[in-house]
Amino acid sequence: MNVKNYKTNRDSLSSSQPSSDTSDCGCNCDTAPRGDSIDMLVLDADGTDWMSKWNRLFKTFGIKYLRSPMFFQIDPADRDALLGYAYEKGREKELQALPGCAGKEISKHRKKKKLNSRGRFPGSGPDVDERDRKDYYTPSTSLFTAHCEEVIRRYGLGPDMLRQERVVDISYDELSTFEDAEHDSVISDDASTEGRKIFCVKTDAGLRYANIVILAVGPGNAPSIPSLPGLPLPTPHEGYTHAMQIKQFPPAHVAAKIKARRSTNMLVVGGGLTSVQLADLAIKRGVNKVHLLMRGPLKVKYFDVDLDWVGKFRNFNQAAFWSADTDEERAEMIAKARNGGSVTPRYRKILDTHVASGRIELHTHTTLDSVSWDLDTKTWVDVTVSTGVPIPPVDYIVFATGIQSNITSIPFLDTLRRQHPIEYVGGLPCLTDDLMWDDGVPLFVTGRLAGLRLGPGAPNLVGARIGAERIAWNVEDELKKLGKLKKWDRRDSGYEGHSADEEYESYASARANRFAGLLGVGAATTAPISGNTLLAPFNTIHHSNSFSASRVSLVPNSPLSAFRANSTSLSSVPVITTTVYGTMPKVAADANQNLHSPVVHAETASEL
Repeated sequence: MNVKNYKTNRDSLSSSQPSSDTSDCGCNCDTAPRGDSIDMLVLDADGTDWMSKWNRLFKTFGIKYLRSPMFFQIDPADRDALLGYAYEKGREKELQALPGCAGKEISKHRKKKKLNSRGRFPGSGPDVDERDRKDYYTPSTSLFTAHCEEVIRRYGLGPDMLRQERVVDISYDELSTFEDAEHDSVISDDASTEGRKIFCVKTDAGLRYANIVILAVGPGNAPSIPSLPGLPLPTPHEGYTHAMQIKQFPPAHVAAKIKARRSTNMLVVGGGLTSVQLADLAIKRGVNKVHLLMRGPLKVKYFDVDLDWVGKFRNFNQAAFWSADTDEERAEMIAKARNGGSVTPRYRKILDTHVASGRIELHTHTTLDSVSWDLDTKTWVDVTVSTGVPIPPVDYIVFATGIQSNITSIPFLDTLRRQHPIEYVGGLPCLTDDLMWDDGVPLFVTGRLAGLRLGPGAPNLVGARIGAERIAWNVEDELKKLGKLKKWDRRDSGYEGHSADEEYESYASARANRFAGLLGVGAATTAPISGNTLLAPFNTIHHSNSFSASRVSLVPNSPLSAFRANSTSLSSVPVITTTVYGTMPKVAADANQNLHSPVVHAETASEL
């Protein structure tokens, strides 16, 4: 099926013709041609590069190391790819150890022993498996970024598939519904389209059409700023901001006072890692004193979730999660595992140092009651808190209060929710086990909004990885249902690959007996491994309205059909189209890595 604009009869979003050296998506990807391909387009409201918002916020916050361990990374082919990359490039010194982390998770044997002993071992005790200590390092921001760039290059996820557009509406209806659109009327040159449904994605640049959409927008909602007496709305305001909306830190009027060596005070509201990072950064950049308000206690954890949801033995908790009888049960497990904001032991030490020096005043179990902005002095006066502790005039307020996920309040999903209503629990959609909106509605969701299916780690890199793998294979299944996806065969592609390539591919993918594959690999020691062996052309459509840009990336190896559309008028919508929201290349890489599967990843604010 090929859908064209009936006025122009051409593809307004044209791409170059595929050749033996390029993928069918039109990008200059050095990938081997495949029988079928999928055109992917990624829509990101924050920029035209992968991870635009991720990189901007890490730079703004001055974050030098990630919070996630080494095995939380985006390469779909190798669990230890980031560790291997660090050693390959001689950058192992950029790995920061997590002292006291390895040795804290509880093995299955110890859990059984603890249960049988009826409480004789009240503490978790040391970990029984020191062999995993190598996993408990965190990479530097620059190392992780370089590794992501390597994955992008290796899997051919070129910037030509990215568009900086903000999605404003998504609808899913029969193709005939869009034939009479005022400016984007479409006709099909395929007669077998009766009853066929497609997505119409409206952006700030026009209309785009797709057969499959992948939503990877992180929380999806706007940042949460509490409603307070005296706090002017709406934002932006020169006196306060949300952490996710920071453009300059400290702001210009505070920086001017610092330069003039005048006294400055800042108020940071929030109990998570971001609040402590910003308080530390403010001190380093010259702010005299920071008041840090937390509505609860200061919680210290290595990761956003408890260690037994992260470590080697996390399958025990995941099994309990997936076997829960109701989504209400799962929502409770998510809330308990994440348990609000927390800081790492390393930043706890930094915070203690600033508190001891008097540069930071920590207020736990405290909420902000009211404020008043003095336009003449450009300060907040009459700042009152729940404990009654006096707060001096403040130059700037930063709300590091996170983002509440509630899919019912995401504007661009209003039409889809009305057309295809589903149930929600705790603001999260009750998706199918395939991470699809509903049976018959091929809109896939990953990241935090898929928490009821992915578990407590859904907002983090581990959730992105699991979601990407599941979506990649299910997208292939959906394409097969359309009858437009066939298994790629090297013999049909004109690609003259080495026989050793097939052996390496068979072994690495574990599609056959790995021992037999290993014998084949060993027997062909002189044959080089082709960089194109596991790659194939692809294209997708993606959009992001949240912290992590979302986008859809399909693996080059995935012979999916493509869609092309014009930002102002529909140009062409081939049989298979994928739309993704978000900006980390995990999903794209997974799609590239699996022989016929697409991948999507959403970066998360929790890394901050």
